[in-house]
Amino acid sequence: METVGADAVVAPRASRLRLWRARLRPRVRVGAEVRLGRGVALRAARGARLVLGDGVAVGDGARLEAVGGALTVGAGSALGARCILTGAVTVGRECVIGDWARVEGDARLAERARLAAHAVALSGARVGRGAVVGSYAVVADAVAPGTVIGRSGSPPVKRSDPPSAPRTRAPRGSS
Repeated sequence: METVGADAVVAPRASRLRLWRARLRPRVRVGAEVRLGRGVALRAARGARLVLGDGVAVGDGARLEAVGGALTVGAGSALGARCILTGAVTVGRECVIGDWARVEGDARLAERARLAAHAVALSGARVGRGAVVGSYAVVADAVAPGTVIGRSGSPPVKRSDPPSAPRTRAPRGSS
């Protein structure tokens, strides 16, 4: 899987063998047109289940482990290389989880939410519809829909606010 930006991922090539092996596992449900990268680990503990919706793309080396409930990934979502989803996580439709990102416990991502590379959503996190959690940021509670969260310590920014004009210096004279 290839990264195009901090939170954009490109789906791996389709592999019938990996998909066939995933469908043989008990407690794992795989939708139509799912793409699994190399070395993907899909596990579901007893009493738990793992559900991948239609058109989900999972990057190389990603690890999805359902524990204590259902780990659900909505249709059209893209999971980056070496990301980790563990617990009873719910990922909405058309979400993007970047490379090396981590979602754990009972965290929930609403539709079109994004977790950039290396971002972490801890247990109890609720990322709203269309919200973006930036690289290396850690989220443990609610993120309002449409907001952008940077690294810890930086305040959330509403996406609907117009960006401020960048400061530029006047060019130096050549005299």
